[in-house]
Amino acid sequence: MKVVSGEQMRSIETRLFDQYGFSSAVLMELAGRQVALVAREMMEGLSGPVVVVCGKGNNGGDGLVAARWLRHWGFRVSAVVWASFDDLPPDAAGALHAARMAGVTILMPAQAQEALQGAALIIDAVLGTGSVGSARGQAAEAIKLINAARRPVLAVDMPSGIGTNTGRVDGPAVRADVTVTFGLPKLGLFLFPGADLAGRVIVVDIGLDEKAIEAENIQVELTRAEIARAWLRTYSRDAHKGTRGRVFVAAGSRGMTGAGALAGEAALRVGAGLVTVAAPESSQPVIAALRPEFMTLALPGSAAGGFSARAAELFLQAAARADALAVGPGLGTDPEAQLFTRAVVADATAPLVLDADAIKAFSGCPELLAECPMPLVITPHPGEMAHLLGLSVEVVQADRFAAVRRAAEVTKAIVLLKGAYTLIAEPGGEVYINPTGSRVLGTGGSGDVLTGVIAGLLAQGLGAPEAAAAGAFLHGLAGDRVAQRMGEDGVLASEIAAELPAAQRDLRAGLPDVIEFRG
Repeated sequence: MKVVSGEQMRSIETRLFDQYGFSSAVLMELAGRQVALVAREMMEGLSGPVVVVCGKGNNGGDGLVAARWLRHWGFRVSAVVWASFDDLPPDAAGALHAARMAGVTILMPAQAQEALQGAALIIDAVLGTGSVGSARGQAAEAIKLINAARRPVLAVDMPSGIGTNTGRVDGPAVRADVTVTFGLPKLGLFLFPGADLAGRVIVVDIGLDEKAIEAENIQVELTRAEIARAWLRTYSRDAHKGTRGRVFVAAGSRGMTGAGALAGEAALRVGAGLVTVAAPESSQPVIAALRPEFMTLALPGSAAGGFSARAAELFLQAAARADALAVGPGLGTDPEAQLFTRAVVADATAPLVLDADAIKAFSGCPELLAECPMPLVITPHPGEMAHLLGLSVEVVQADRFAAVRRAAEVTKAIVLLKGAYTLIAEPGGEVYINPTGSRVLGTGGSGDVLTGVIAGLLAQGLGAPEAAAAGAFLHGLAGDRVAQRMGEDGVLASEIAAELPAAQRDLRAGLPDVIEFRG
Protein backbone atom coordinates (compact mmCIF):
# COMPACT_ATOMS: atom_id res chain seq x y z
CA MET A 1 0.00 0.00 0.00
CA LYS A 2 1.49 3.32 -1.11
CA VAL A 3 1.83 6.13 1.44
CA VAL A 4 1.56 9.67 0.12
CA SER A 5 2.31 13.27 0.91
CA GLY A 6 -0.44 15.85 0.80
CA GLU A 7 0.95 17.17 -2.47
CA GLN A 8 0.96 13.73 -4.06
CA MET A 9 -2.63 13.13 -2.98
CA ARG A 10 -3.76 16.40 -4.51
CA SER A 11 -1.89 15.57 -7.71
CA ILE A 12 -3.68 12.21 -7.92
CA GLU A 13 -7.03 13.91 -7.39
CA THR A 14 -6.25 16.51 -10.05
CA ARG A 15 -5.35 13.76 -12.48
CA LEU A 16 -8.69 12.09 -11.74
CA PHE A 17 -10.50 15.33 -12.46
CA ASP A 18 -8.57 16.21 -15.63
CA GLN A 19 -8.07 12.81 -17.24
CA TYR A 20 -10.73 10.48 -15.89
CA GLY A 21 -13.81 12.66 -15.66
CA PHE A 22 -14.18 12.67 -11.87
CA SER A 23 -15.65 15.73 -10.21
CA SER A 24 -14.51 17.01 -6.83
CA ALA A 25 -18.13 16.90 -5.65
CA VAL A 26 -18.31 13.16 -6.38
CA LEU A 27 -15.06 12.59 -4.49
CA MET A 28 -16.41 14.59 -1.54
CA GLU A 29 -19.58 12.51 -1.53
CA LEU A 30 -17.63 9.23 -1.52
CA ALA A 31 -15.30 10.43 1.23
CA GLY A 32 -18.06 11.82 3.43
CA ARG A 33 -20.13 8.66 3.20
CA GLN A 34 -17.15 6.54 4.27
CA VAL A 35 -16.70 8.79 7.31
CA ALA A 36 -20.38 8.40 8.13
CA LEU A 37 -20.15 4.60 7.93
CA VAL A 38 -17.33 4.53 10.48
CA ALA A 39 -19.15 7.07 12.67
CA ARG A 40 -22.23 4.85 12.62
CA GLU A 41 -20.11 1.97 13.95
CA MET A 42 -18.63 4.17 16.66
CA MET A 43 -22.12 5.23 17.77
CA GLU A 44 -23.13 1.66 18.59
CA GLY A 45 -24.01 1.60 22.29
CA LEU A 46 -23.80 5.39 22.59
CA SER A 47 -26.66 7.81 23.08
CA GLY A 48 -26.63 11.47 22.29
CA PRO A 49 -25.92 13.61 19.25
CA VAL A 50 -23.08 13.59 16.76
CA VAL A 51 -21.38 16.98 16.41
CA VAL A 52 -19.37 17.64 13.26
CA VAL A 53 -16.84 20.48 13.50
CA CYS A 54 -16.22 21.90 10.03
CA GLY A 55 -13.50 24.23 8.82
CA LYS A 56 -13.70 26.47 5.80
CA GLY A 57 -12.15 24.06 3.27
CA ASN A 58 -13.18 20.88 1.52
CA ASN A 59 -12.32 18.84 4.62
CA GLY A 60 -15.27 20.63 6.21
CA GLY A 61 -17.30 19.66 3.15
CA ASP A 62 -16.43 15.98 3.74
CA GLY A 63 -17.68 16.40 7.30
CA LEU A 64 -20.93 17.97 6.11
CA VAL A 65 -21.56 15.07 3.73
CA ALA A 66 -20.99 12.69 6.66
CA ALA A 67 -23.44 14.74 8.75
CA ARG A 68 -26.11 14.46 6.05
CA TRP A 69 -25.75 10.68 5.82
CA LEU A 70 -25.88 10.27 9.59
CA ARG A 71 -29.04 12.36 9.75
CA HIS A 72 -30.49 10.23 6.96
CA TRP A 73 -29.84 7.15 9.11
CA GLY A 74 -31.74 8.67 12.02
CA PHE A 75 -29.01 10.13 14.22
CA ARG A 76 -29.26 13.50 15.88
CA VAL A 77 -26.61 15.56 14.14
CA SER A 78 -25.40 19.11 14.35
CA ALA A 79 -22.56 20.79 12.48
CA VAL A 80 -20.51 23.72 13.73
CA VAL A 81 -19.28 25.60 10.66
CA TRP A 82 -16.36 27.93 11.30
CA ALA A 83 -16.93 29.98 8.14
CA SER A 84 -19.66 31.97 6.44
CA PHE A 85 -21.50 30.40 3.53
CA ASP A 86 -19.81 32.81 1.11
CA ASP A 87 -16.32 31.84 2.35
CA LEU A 88 -16.77 28.14 1.58
CA PRO A 89 -15.46 26.62 -1.67
CA PRO A 90 -18.29 25.65 -4.06
CA ASP A 91 -18.40 21.93 -3.21
CA ALA A 92 -18.35 22.56 0.54
CA ALA A 93 -21.05 25.21 0.15
CA GLY A 94 -23.17 22.68 -1.73
CA ALA A 95 -22.58 20.12 1.02
CA LEU A 96 -23.67 22.66 3.63
CA HIS A 97 -26.90 23.40 1.76
CA ALA A 98 -27.66 19.68 1.34
CA ALA A 99 -26.96 18.98 5.03
CA ARG A 100 -29.28 21.79 6.14
CA MET A 101 -32.03 20.50 3.82
CA ALA A 102 -31.61 17.00 5.24
CA GLY A 103 -32.28 18.24 8.78
CA VAL A 104 -28.76 18.70 10.13
CA THR A 105 -28.71 21.49 12.70
CA ILE A 106 -26.20 24.13 11.63
CA LEU A 107 -24.55 25.93 14.56
CA MET A 108 -22.43 29.05 14.81
CA PRO A 109 -18.96 28.92 16.42
CA ALA A 110 -20.33 30.66 19.52
CA GLN A 111 -22.51 27.58 20.11
CA ALA A 112 -19.65 25.10 19.70
CA GLN A 113 -18.56 24.65 23.31
CA GLU A 114 -22.01 23.73 24.61
CA ALA A 115 -22.71 21.42 21.68
CA LEU A 116 -19.37 19.62 22.00
CA GLN A 117 -19.75 19.11 25.75
CA GLY A 118 -23.03 17.27 25.11
CA ALA A 119 -21.86 15.19 22.12
CA ALA A 120 -21.72 11.41 22.07
CA LEU A 121 -19.27 11.57 19.15
CA ILE A 122 -17.29 14.45 17.63
CA ILE A 123 -16.22 14.41 14.00
CA ASP A 124 -13.14 16.56 13.38
CA ALA A 125 -13.36 18.12 9.91
CA VAL A 126 -11.52 21.35 10.70
CA LEU A 127 -8.31 21.09 8.66
CA GLY A 128 -7.49 18.79 5.74
CA THR A 129 -4.29 17.57 4.13
CA GLY A 130 -3.90 20.89 2.33
CA SER A 131 -3.29 22.89 5.49
CA VAL A 132 0.26 24.18 6.01
CA GLY A 133 1.92 25.05 9.30
CA SER A 134 0.36 25.15 12.73
CA ALA A 135 -3.35 25.67 13.32
CA ARG A 136 -4.14 29.34 13.79
CA GLY A 137 -7.10 31.62 14.48
CA GLN A 138 -10.52 29.99 14.41
CA ALA A 139 -9.06 26.59 13.48
CA ALA A 140 -6.90 26.60 16.60
CA GLU A 141 -9.91 27.62 18.72
CA ALA A 142 -12.01 24.80 17.24
CA ILE A 143 -9.27 22.24 17.96
CA LYS A 144 -8.96 23.37 21.58
CA LEU A 145 -12.72 23.04 22.08
CA ILE A 146 -12.73 19.52 20.57
CA ASN A 147 -9.98 18.35 22.93
CA ALA A 148 -11.53 20.07 25.93
CA ALA A 149 -14.83 18.23 25.41
CA ARG A 150 -13.15 14.85 26.16
CA ARG A 151 -15.54 12.93 23.94
CA PRO A 152 -14.78 10.19 21.38
CA VAL A 153 -13.33 11.82 18.26
CA LEU A 154 -13.34 10.65 14.64
CA ALA A 155 -10.88 12.62 12.48
CA VAL A 156 -11.49 13.19 8.78
CA ASP A 157 -8.41 12.29 6.68
CA MET A 158 -5.90 13.65 9.25
CA PRO A 159 -6.40 14.88 12.81
CA SER A 160 -6.45 18.67 12.54
CA GLY A 161 -3.20 20.34 13.52
CA ILE A 162 -0.88 17.47 12.51
CA GLY A 163 1.58 18.00 9.66
CA THR A 164 0.38 15.83 6.77
CA ASN A 165 3.90 15.13 5.56
CA THR A 166 5.87 15.36 8.78
CA GLY A 167 3.65 14.36 11.70
CA ARG A 168 4.80 17.57 13.37
CA VAL A 169 2.60 19.34 15.90
CA ASP A 170 3.53 23.00 16.21
CA GLY A 171 0.31 24.18 17.85
CA PRO A 172 -2.98 22.73 19.04
CA ALA A 173 -3.81 19.36 17.46
CA VAL A 174 -6.78 17.05 17.75
CA ARG A 175 -6.31 13.80 19.66
CA ALA A 176 -8.45 11.33 17.72
CA ASP A 177 -9.71 7.92 18.69
CA VAL A 178 -10.12 6.94 15.03
CA THR A 179 -8.81 8.55 11.84
CA VAL A 180 -10.51 7.78 8.53
CA THR A 181 -8.05 8.62 5.76
CA PHE A 182 -9.04 8.65 2.10
CA GLY A 183 -7.68 6.50 -0.72
CA LEU A 184 -4.11 6.17 0.53
CA PRO A 185 -2.56 6.69 3.98
CA LYS A 186 -0.61 9.91 4.56
CA LEU A 187 3.01 10.18 5.70
CA GLY A 188 2.16 12.09 8.88
CA LEU A 189 0.16 9.16 10.22
CA PHE A 190 3.43 7.23 10.64
CA LEU A 191 5.63 9.97 12.09
CA PHE A 192 5.60 11.10 15.70
CA PRO A 193 4.18 12.95 17.52
CA GLY A 194 1.33 13.00 14.99
CA ALA A 195 1.12 9.22 14.83
CA ASP A 196 0.37 9.17 18.54
CA LEU A 197 -2.66 11.43 18.02
CA ALA A 198 -4.27 9.56 15.13
CA GLY A 199 -5.70 6.65 17.13
CA ARG A 200 -6.87 3.70 15.06
CA VAL A 201 -6.25 4.40 11.38
CA ILE A 202 -8.76 3.21 8.77
CA VAL A 203 -7.91 3.65 5.07
CA VAL A 204 -11.08 3.82 2.97
CA ASP A 205 -11.57 3.48 -0.77
CA ILE A 206 -12.85 6.56 -2.58
CA GLY A 207 -12.48 5.26 -6.11
CA LEU A 208 -8.90 6.28 -6.89
CA ASP A 209 -7.72 4.98 -10.26
CA GLU A 210 -4.62 2.76 -10.19
CA LYS A 211 -3.20 4.46 -13.28
CA ALA A 212 -3.50 7.85 -11.59
CA ILE A 213 -1.62 6.46 -8.58
CA GLU A 214 1.09 4.81 -10.68
CA ALA A 215 1.68 8.04 -12.61
CA GLU A 216 2.71 9.74 -9.37
CA ASN A 217 5.74 7.39 -8.90
CA ILE A 218 5.20 7.13 -5.13
CA GLN A 219 8.30 5.78 -3.39
CA VAL A 220 6.93 5.03 0.09
CA GLU A 221 5.23 1.71 0.81
CA LEU A 222 3.51 0.38 3.93
CA THR A 223 4.49 -3.25 4.49
CA ARG A 224 1.22 -5.15 4.48
CA ALA A 225 0.88 -8.62 5.95
CA GLU A 226 0.17 -10.23 2.57
CA ILE A 227 3.37 -8.77 1.12
CA ALA A 228 5.52 -9.86 4.06
CA ARG A 229 3.98 -13.32 3.83
CA ALA A 230 4.82 -13.57 0.13
CA TRP A 231 8.48 -12.85 0.87
CA LEU A 232 8.90 -15.79 3.26
CA ARG A 233 10.49 -18.97 1.95
CA THR A 234 8.45 -22.16 1.85
CA TYR A 235 10.02 -25.58 2.26
CA SER A 236 9.17 -29.11 1.27
CA ARG A 237 8.75 -31.80 3.89
CA ASP A 238 12.24 -33.16 3.26
CA ALA A 239 13.97 -29.84 4.00
CA HIS A 240 16.85 -30.10 6.48
CA LYS A 241 19.32 -27.84 8.26
CA GLY A 242 21.62 -27.73 5.26
CA THR A 243 18.88 -26.38 3.00
CA ARG A 244 17.69 -23.62 5.34
CA GLY A 245 20.81 -21.49 5.26
CA ARG A 246 23.98 -20.96 7.28
CA VAL A 247 24.53 -17.82 9.36
CA PHE A 248 27.82 -16.63 10.85
CA VAL A 249 27.57 -13.94 13.55
CA ALA A 250 30.49 -11.91 14.92
CA ALA A 251 29.39 -10.57 18.29
CA GLY A 252 29.76 -10.61 22.05
CA SER A 253 32.83 -8.84 23.43
CA ARG A 254 33.67 -9.05 27.11
CA GLY A 255 30.68 -7.92 29.20
CA MET A 256 28.26 -8.10 26.25
CA THR A 257 28.09 -11.82 25.58
CA GLY A 258 24.30 -11.83 25.76
CA ALA A 259 24.09 -9.76 22.57
CA GLY A 260 25.79 -12.49 20.55
CA ALA A 261 23.59 -15.17 22.06
CA LEU A 262 20.41 -13.22 21.28
CA ALA A 263 21.41 -12.65 17.65
CA GLY A 264 22.30 -16.31 17.19
CA GLU A 265 19.07 -17.50 18.80
CA ALA A 266 16.97 -15.15 16.68
CA ALA A 267 18.55 -16.42 13.46
CA LEU A 268 17.56 -19.95 14.48
CA ARG A 269 14.10 -18.92 15.64
CA VAL A 270 13.34 -17.34 12.26
CA GLY A 271 14.23 -20.55 10.48
CA ALA A 272 17.94 -20.59 9.59
CA GLY A 273 19.30 -24.11 9.59
CA LEU A 274 22.80 -23.63 11.03
CA VAL A 275 24.15 -20.73 13.07
CA THR A 276 27.66 -20.08 14.32
CA VAL A 277 28.44 -17.26 16.73
CA ALA A 278 32.07 -16.15 16.52
CA ALA A 279 33.33 -14.34 19.61
CA PRO A 280 36.59 -13.21 21.16
CA GLU A 281 38.30 -16.14 22.83
CA SER A 282 37.61 -14.74 26.31
CA SER A 283 33.87 -14.58 25.59
CA GLN A 284 33.35 -17.75 23.59
CA PRO A 285 32.87 -20.15 26.55
CA VAL A 286 30.22 -17.89 28.06
CA ILE A 287 28.27 -17.60 24.79
CA ALA A 288 28.51 -21.36 24.19
CA ALA A 289 26.92 -21.95 27.60
CA LEU A 290 24.02 -19.60 26.92
CA ARG A 291 22.44 -21.48 24.03
CA PRO A 292 23.38 -25.03 23.00
CA GLU A 293 21.57 -24.94 19.64
CA PHE A 294 24.09 -22.76 17.82
CA MET A 295 27.78 -23.41 17.32
CA THR A 296 30.50 -21.06 18.51
CA LEU A 297 33.93 -20.08 17.27
CA ALA A 298 36.71 -18.51 19.34
CA LEU A 299 38.71 -15.81 17.59
CA PRO A 300 41.71 -13.75 18.69
CA GLY A 301 40.72 -10.98 21.06
CA SER A 302 42.03 -7.54 21.85
CA ALA A 303 43.24 -6.23 25.19
CA ALA A 304 39.87 -4.53 25.57
CA GLY A 305 38.04 -7.85 25.34
CA GLY A 306 36.79 -7.34 21.80
CA PHE A 307 37.90 -8.75 18.46
CA SER A 308 41.46 -8.37 17.35
CA ALA A 309 41.90 -6.78 13.93
CA ARG A 310 43.63 -9.94 12.70
CA ALA A 311 40.52 -11.97 13.58
CA ALA A 312 38.74 -10.65 10.45
CA GLU A 313 40.63 -12.91 8.08
CA LEU A 314 40.00 -15.94 10.29
CA PHE A 315 36.31 -15.07 10.58
CA LEU A 316 35.88 -14.81 6.81
CA GLN A 317 37.78 -18.07 6.25
CA ALA A 318 35.56 -19.91 8.72
CA ALA A 319 32.46 -18.35 7.14
CA ALA A 320 33.42 -19.25 3.59
CA ARG A 321 30.31 -21.44 3.20
CA ALA A 322 27.97 -19.08 5.04
CA ASP A 323 24.84 -17.76 3.34
CA ALA A 324 24.68 -14.65 5.54
CA LEU A 325 26.89 -12.75 7.94
CA ALA A 326 26.00 -10.53 10.89
CA VAL A 327 28.43 -8.24 12.68
CA GLY A 328 27.81 -5.85 15.54
CA PRO A 329 25.82 -7.01 18.57
CA GLY A 330 28.00 -6.41 21.61
CA LEU A 331 31.04 -6.06 19.35
CA GLY A 332 32.74 -3.28 21.26
CA THR A 333 34.01 0.09 20.05
CA ASP A 334 37.74 -0.13 20.71
CA PRO A 335 40.02 0.58 17.72
CA GLU A 336 40.77 -3.11 17.15
CA ALA A 337 37.06 -3.95 16.90
CA GLN A 338 36.56 -1.13 14.42
CA LEU A 339 39.42 -2.38 12.23
CA PHE A 340 37.91 -5.87 12.42
CA THR A 341 34.55 -4.56 11.22
CA ARG A 342 35.98 -2.55 8.36
CA ALA A 343 37.98 -5.54 7.15
CA VAL A 344 34.93 -7.83 7.20
CA VAL A 345 32.86 -5.29 5.29
CA ALA A 346 35.57 -4.77 2.67
CA ASP A 347 35.99 -8.52 1.99
CA ALA A 348 32.53 -9.91 2.81
CA THR A 349 31.75 -13.19 1.07
CA ALA A 350 28.00 -13.31 1.80
CA PRO A 351 25.13 -10.86 2.37
CA LEU A 352 25.89 -8.94 5.52
CA VAL A 353 23.96 -7.27 8.37
CA LEU A 354 25.67 -4.55 10.42
CA ASP A 355 24.25 -3.40 13.73
CA ALA A 356 25.16 -1.38 16.79
CA ASP A 357 28.92 -1.13 17.36
CA ALA A 358 29.68 -2.24 13.81
CA ILE A 359 27.85 0.81 12.46
CA LYS A 360 29.86 3.07 14.77
CA ALA A 361 33.02 1.90 12.99
CA PHE A 362 31.85 4.02 10.03
CA SER A 363 30.80 7.16 11.93
CA GLY A 364 31.72 10.17 9.86
CA CYS A 365 32.74 8.05 6.88
CA PRO A 366 29.55 6.26 5.73
CA GLU A 367 30.77 6.22 2.14
CA LEU A 368 33.16 3.38 3.07
CA LEU A 369 30.15 1.10 3.45
CA ALA A 370 29.51 1.47 -0.29
CA GLU A 371 32.68 -0.56 -0.89
CA CYS A 372 31.10 -3.73 0.52
CA PRO A 373 31.14 -6.30 -2.32
CA MET A 374 28.00 -8.09 -1.10
CA PRO A 375 24.41 -6.96 -0.37
CA LEU A 376 24.49 -5.00 2.87
CA VAL A 377 21.85 -4.15 5.49
CA ILE A 378 22.58 -1.69 8.29
CA THR A 379 20.20 -1.24 11.23
CA PRO A 380 20.93 1.99 13.13
CA HIS A 381 18.80 3.48 15.86
CA PRO A 382 18.47 7.30 15.69
CA GLY A 383 21.62 7.87 17.74
CA GLU A 384 23.72 5.60 15.53
CA MET A 385 22.22 7.20 12.43
CA ALA A 386 23.16 10.62 13.76
CA HIS A 387 26.78 9.55 14.33
CA LEU A 388 26.94 7.88 10.93
CA LEU A 389 25.76 10.97 9.04
CA GLY A 390 27.29 13.62 11.29
CA LEU A 391 23.90 14.96 12.38
CA SER A 392 22.13 15.44 15.68
CA VAL A 393 19.50 13.00 16.88
CA GLU A 394 16.99 15.85 16.78
CA VAL A 395 17.66 16.42 13.07
CA VAL A 396 17.30 12.71 12.31
CA GLN A 397 14.02 12.46 14.18
CA ALA A 398 12.66 15.70 12.71
CA ASP A 399 12.70 14.12 9.23
CA ARG A 400 13.23 10.39 9.48
CA PHE A 401 12.43 9.87 5.79
CA ALA A 402 15.14 12.30 4.70
CA ALA A 403 17.69 10.71 7.05
CA VAL A 404 17.07 7.13 6.00
CA ARG A 405 17.09 8.06 2.30
CA ARG A 406 20.32 9.99 2.65
CA ALA A 407 21.99 7.10 4.47
CA ALA A 408 20.90 4.61 1.80
CA GLU A 409 22.19 6.84 -0.96
CA VAL A 410 25.59 7.40 0.66
CA THR A 411 26.18 3.82 1.80
CA LYS A 412 24.51 2.05 -1.15
CA ALA A 413 23.08 -0.26 1.51
CA ILE A 414 19.63 -1.16 2.68
CA VAL A 415 19.17 1.08 5.71
CA LEU A 416 16.74 0.19 8.49
CA LEU A 417 16.14 3.15 10.81
CA LYS A 418 14.76 1.77 14.06
CA GLY A 419 12.04 3.41 16.07
CA ALA A 420 8.27 3.55 16.23
CA TYR A 421 7.27 2.86 12.62
CA THR A 422 10.68 1.58 11.56
CA LEU A 423 11.72 2.77 8.09
CA ILE A 424 13.61 0.65 5.54
CA ALA A 425 15.20 2.48 2.60
CA GLU A 426 16.80 1.29 -0.61
CA PRO A 427 19.32 3.37 -2.54
CA GLY A 428 17.28 5.45 -4.96
CA GLY A 429 14.59 6.54 -2.56
CA GLU A 430 12.24 3.57 -2.08
CA VAL A 431 11.14 3.38 1.57
CA TYR A 432 9.10 0.76 3.42
CA ILE A 433 7.21 1.67 6.60
CA ASN A 434 6.90 -1.15 9.11
CA PRO A 435 3.51 -1.14 10.89
CA THR A 436 4.19 -3.76 13.60
CA GLY A 437 5.70 -3.34 17.05
CA SER A 438 5.23 -1.16 20.11
CA ARG A 439 7.23 0.10 23.06
CA VAL A 440 7.75 -3.53 24.10
CA LEU A 441 10.64 -3.53 21.60
CA GLY A 442 12.38 -0.75 23.52
CA THR A 443 14.35 -3.10 25.73
CA GLY A 444 18.02 -4.03 25.87
CA GLY A 445 18.84 -6.78 23.36
CA SER A 446 15.82 -6.23 21.14
CA GLY A 447 18.05 -4.81 18.39
CA ASP A 448 20.30 -7.86 18.62
CA VAL A 449 17.26 -10.04 18.02
CA LEU A 450 16.38 -7.99 14.93
CA THR A 451 19.91 -8.43 13.58
CA GLY A 452 19.60 -12.20 13.92
CA VAL A 453 16.18 -12.21 12.28
CA ILE A 454 17.41 -10.33 9.22
CA ALA A 455 20.52 -12.50 8.93
CA GLY A 456 18.38 -15.63 9.21
CA LEU A 457 16.12 -14.46 6.40
CA LEU A 458 19.09 -13.49 4.22
CA ALA A 459 20.52 -16.96 4.73
CA GLN A 460 17.25 -18.47 3.51
CA GLY A 461 17.58 -16.62 0.22
CA LEU A 462 15.60 -13.42 0.66
CA GLY A 463 17.01 -10.34 -1.02
CA ALA A 464 18.40 -7.63 1.22
CA PRO A 465 15.38 -5.25 0.94
CA GLU A 466 12.92 -8.07 1.54
CA ALA A 467 14.91 -9.55 4.44
CA ALA A 468 15.07 -6.16 6.14
CA ALA A 469 11.38 -5.35 5.64
CA ALA A 470 10.12 -8.85 6.48
CA GLY A 471 12.53 -9.02 9.42
CA ALA A 472 11.21 -5.78 10.87
CA PHE A 473 7.64 -7.00 10.37
CA LEU A 474 8.26 -10.35 12.13
CA HIS A 475 10.28 -8.74 14.91
CA GLY A 476 7.48 -6.27 15.60
CA LEU A 477 4.83 -8.96 15.33
CA ALA A 478 6.67 -11.14 17.86
CA GLY A 479 6.79 -8.16 20.21
CA ASP A 480 3.08 -7.51 19.70
CA ARG A 481 2.27 -11.12 20.56
CA VAL A 482 4.32 -10.98 23.75
CA ALA A 483 2.68 -7.67 24.71
CA GLN A 484 -0.78 -9.14 24.25
CA ARG A 485 0.10 -11.95 26.63
CA MET A 486 2.29 -10.19 29.18
CA GLY A 487 1.81 -6.44 28.78
CA GLU A 488 4.20 -3.93 27.23
CA ASP A 489 6.48 -3.33 30.20
CA GLY A 490 9.19 -5.61 31.55
CA VAL A 491 9.42 -7.88 28.50
CA LEU A 492 12.85 -9.43 27.86
CA ALA A 493 14.52 -9.56 24.46
CA SER A 494 14.84 -13.33 24.79
CA GLU A 495 11.05 -13.53 25.13
CA ILE A 496 10.68 -11.63 21.85
CA ALA A 497 13.08 -14.06 20.18
CA ALA A 498 11.18 -17.05 21.58
CA GLU A 499 7.95 -15.70 20.05
CA LEU A 500 9.33 -15.58 16.49
CA PRO A 501 8.15 -19.07 15.42
CA ALA A 502 4.56 -18.29 16.47
CA ALA A 503 4.74 -14.90 14.77
CA GLN A 504 5.88 -16.51 11.55
CA ARG A 505 3.15 -19.14 11.85
CA ASP A 506 0.51 -16.44 12.23
CA LEU A 507 1.86 -14.49 9.28
CA ARG A 508 1.85 -17.57 7.06
CA ALA A 509 -1.70 -18.41 8.15
CA GLY A 510 -3.10 -15.08 6.92
CA LEU A 511 -2.68 -12.33 9.47
CA PRO A 512 -4.96 -9.28 9.14
CA ASP A 513 -3.30 -5.93 8.47
CA VAL A 514 -2.32 -3.78 11.45
CA ILE A 515 -3.71 -0.74 9.60
CA GLU A 516 -7.31 -1.35 8.55
CA PHE A 517 -8.24 -1.09 4.87
CA ARG A 518 -11.82 -0.90 3.65
CA GLY A 519 -13.14 -1.11 0.11
